[in-house]
Amino acid sequence: MVTLVFDDGLESVYQYAFPVLSNLGLVATVGIIANRVDSGDQDFMDESQLRELQKAGWEIASHSLTHKRPIDIPKFLAEEKCLMLRPVNGQRGLFDAKYKYEEMAGLVENGRLLKERSSVRLVKGEPGSYYFDELIGEVTVHPFDPDSGGKQQIRAISYERELQESKAVLEGMGFAVNTYITPHNYWTPEMSALSRRFYGQVADGGDDCNRKGSTDRYWLKRFVVHTNDPAESIIGLVKEHAIRENAWVIFCLHGVGSDLGWEPWDAAKLAQLATFLKQKAVPVVTVEQGARLWFADKAAAGK
Repeated sequence: MVTLVFDDGLESVYQYAFPVLSNLGLVATVGIIANRVDSGDQDFMDESQLRELQKAGWEIASHSLTHKRPIDIPKFLAEEKCLMLRPVNGQRGLFDAKYKYEEMAGLVENGRLLKERSSVRLVKGEPGSYYFDELIGEVTVHPFDPDSGGKQQIRAISYERELQESKAVLEGMGFAVNTYITPHNYWTPEMSALSRRFYGQVADGGDDCNRKGSTDRYWLKRFVVHTNDPAESIIGLVKEHAIRENAWVIFCLHGVGSDLGWEPWDAAKLAQLATFLKQKAVPVVTVEQGARLWFADKAAAGK
């Protein structure tokens, strides 16, 4: 069987990929970065578009809260330390602090997530926001409650919280979320073990297929589709692995039909691939559907 996964939740997937697949009665999985839904950024799908995909049988999966890698931020909740905030001179309600990690996934204040902004000027006028200057490793915070800054009650979030909160945010919108798609196709054994607490399966990278007897449900492999890949080469992978080997082939795609996003693919190529899958009656499933079928088959074979 074959699964198409579109990472990042780009609007071009709704505009171009959705019609192509819907015309053939095929479904896919979209990996959604939770904090970019309804963010006002028109490059990404909004809640109503995702709802339409889900209604059509597509799977809404988590692609994390902020699209960070686990090596760039604290890994676990226990590693989330309070920022050593100090008041900013002459700026009432603002605090700043040095931050040791290369990236900041987000801040949480007594259980409430703060919103990231693109400048100190914007933060100044919005309680519950922050700006992280990566060049100097300094964060400026405008807490919901000024006392939180003085009492050191603001923490930089961990990858564990990324896993947990991204699922919670999407489920709070009414989406059924049971699959995690790793950002940047980056994964670790620690995170794989941790993900079992929140998800039913996880898809990563690896440029390989999933074969009988050697598939890890929390480290499913995907072939990455690049902009310059002709449809014929992707179809060749389906022929070699899904048809001849009876393997499960998962493809990692991003934007479709536009220049938006990383390694976008042409909509005509997607149509060529989809038509081949339909004509050859290759089962096309979501990640969750595939995992249910694949591991049910394995369980049956072991009896």
